[in-house]
Amino acid sequence: MKWIITLIAALCLTVPALAGEDTKTQHEQMLYPVVLVESSGGTGSGTVIFSDKRDGKMETYVLTNHHVIAGAVKVAKAWDPVKGEEVLKETRSQVKGNWFIYNDMSRAVGSRAKTADIVAYDARWDLALLKIKDGETGEPFVAKVASRETVLHLFETSYAVGAGLGEPPFPTMGMLSNLDRQWEERRFILSSAPIIFGNSGGALFHEGPAGYELIGVPSAVSAVWGGPVAHMAWSIPIDTV
Repeated sequence: MKWIITLIAALCLTVPALAGEDTKTQHEQMLYPVVLVESSGGTGSGTVIFSDKRDGKMETYVLTNHHVIAGAVKVAKAWDPVKGEEVLKETRSQVKGNWFIYNDMSRAVGSRAKTADIVAYDARWDLALLKIKDGETGEPFVAKVASRETVLHLFETSYAVGAGLGEPPFPTMGMLSNLDRQWEERRFILSSAPIIFGNSGGALFHEGPAGYELIGVPSAVSAVWGGPVAHMAWSIPIDTV
């Protein structure tokens, strides 16, 4: 009997340690790579997908939705003295990425902001890529992007992370519910992990062979009578990205 009690006590001591390690991994691979994106049109979310040195200079890229930064892109007629006529010209304002600072792994105690350039976007596919202006300091937490060959399944656990309603990024959990929704020749995947305004441009993850992997960019929720159905969350799949 004594050895049984000793075994139970040992198990009780080891379970929290295992759970704590997985929680740390979830923070580092899903929460910390997601930032609040601020532009003239409001706030949304973005995900760090690359941060490393190239040609001796640090480069950091953040993936987001086009509609998150659309207010920072202006196209207007302007006089071209060379052509001697009015032409359409595009201007792009800088936006900001906001990283949150945490104590005890989970407690947001402040934030730091970095300006970013909009280096690429596609309005039809609702995607945009931001390049952080800071060329000296990189970001230690970068999302692991799932490969194009990744096979997803219904009932698979999914995690949505984003700055909903302008709050510090937070996670919700659900399952993959539809993998082949077509809208205007574009494919979306459905997750029951709830999202809300501000989650756009954030991250949808699953647990893959490389850890928690980015499988989509949350972009829209279904609506009934003008109200959002938060658990019907549509994401642009990573193979489209």
